[in-house]
Amino acid sequence: MPPGPASPCDLETGEDRLARLQSLWQQYGDCFRVPAVSRSADTWVITAPDWIRRVLVSNHRNYSKGVGIERVRVLLGNGLMASEGEQWRRQRRLLQPAFHKAALERYFPVYHRQAQLLAARWRQAARAGQAVNVTDAVSETTLAAVLEALFSEDLAGFCDAQGRLPFQLVSEERQRDLQFAVRFRALGASIRAVAEARRRERRYPPDLLSHCLRARERGNERPMDDRQLVDEVLTLIVAGHETTAASLNWVWYLLAANPDPCEQLCASVSHYDVESVPRWETLQQWQPVEQVIKEALRLYPPGWLYTRRALQGDRFGNYRMPAGTDVFICSWLLHRHPGYWEAPQDFRPERFTPEQEARRHRYAWLPFSAGPRHCIGETFAMAEMLIHVAVIAAQLRPVPLESQRVELETGVNLRPRDPLYLHFEVRNV
Repeated sequence: MPPGPASPCDLETGEDRLARLQSLWQQYGDCFRVPAVSRSADTWVITAPDWIRRVLVSNHRNYSKGVGIERVRVLLGNGLMASEGEQWRRQRRLLQPAFHKAALERYFPVYHRQAQLLAARWRQAARAGQAVNVTDAVSETTLAAVLEALFSEDLAGFCDAQGRLPFQLVSEERQRDLQFAVRFRALGASIRAVAEARRRERRYPPDLLSHCLRARERGNERPMDDRQLVDEVLTLIVAGHETTAASLNWVWYLLAANPDPCEQLCASVSHYDVESVPRWETLQQWQPVEQVIKEALRLYPPGWLYTRRALQGDRFGNYRMPAGTDVFICSWLLHRHPGYWEAPQDFRPERFTPEQEARRHRYAWLPFSAGPRHCIGETFAMAEMLIHVAVIAAQLRPVPLESQRVELETGVNLRPRDPLYLHFEVRNV
């Protein structure tokens, strides 16, 4: 057995669980075992990239989703994030074509328009000398983008009697408790109504909902049933919004706190044509922006903890893992591992030049997980973030508020416990 504390330790709940994980990691190293408080099985915490690859990639069929998945199912049903086995494989095959590069480029005008709208709001605040609530702003803009990508021309029809989108609760409500889950699941009735109208009218605009309605496997003409359709759409709303919103929040926080990399980024985007909607080949030229985003994802990975459960026993070096063991892969610790990152606490976007990336262990950076269950929306999210950051950094420079202290909230995604406020300065270019 690997080393670890003799007494049970709760790594599943509590505001200080990240601090507990970090303390145990510093004491016991890259593989340690913790007796669980409420379960009979032990928890193994792994931060060795080769062993992470075994769990997520080479022996992934031996591992199911682990601790916390039941809470996800309460919110999202049996969608792609929570499903297992053949159902998960079928849904992944049905959804994957919607996230190919050629399909995603149709959403670039949406990303670009949302970034320009937010830049205009922040520019107005800058001229008035007002701080902006970055956390709420990026939450609203990423939610608007994913909803338009999902529903396109039918989005306006969702407005309730007050003239607002009921989906706004995703951005407005920070708690992900049972009360939120009940309200969120109730939105399924509206999704089914739009789906039925599109089938009846044979109307399929080019958006993600239409893809879900028309998706078929080769040799199998059976579509998604309505329950599965709703689960997948709700999953896309939450996953497509929360991860990107959290990531952009940390991008602006880190740029504000690190003036030199911020100035380098602003200088680089001065040469970009951010007034026009970019193409894929344009985004591939925005390497300084991509490096900033990847470094922010290293320091503050939204998916900071991946959990799995061993179906059968497994072996890691000299350690024998029993069946039923819960496995925690903490990307927060992995991304701060001094064996793979020089000065791991520092914000250094140059770590992600092609040369640096080629020299680094493939599984030392896992913001979107890895293997068959890596995030299906990774390319969707990266494209949205690239456009967002480039468009805004070409016009504005973030400045931190001196009195602000940022504390972490370690829920499903890594977010600030309280909203982040920043000042922005209008760039003279």
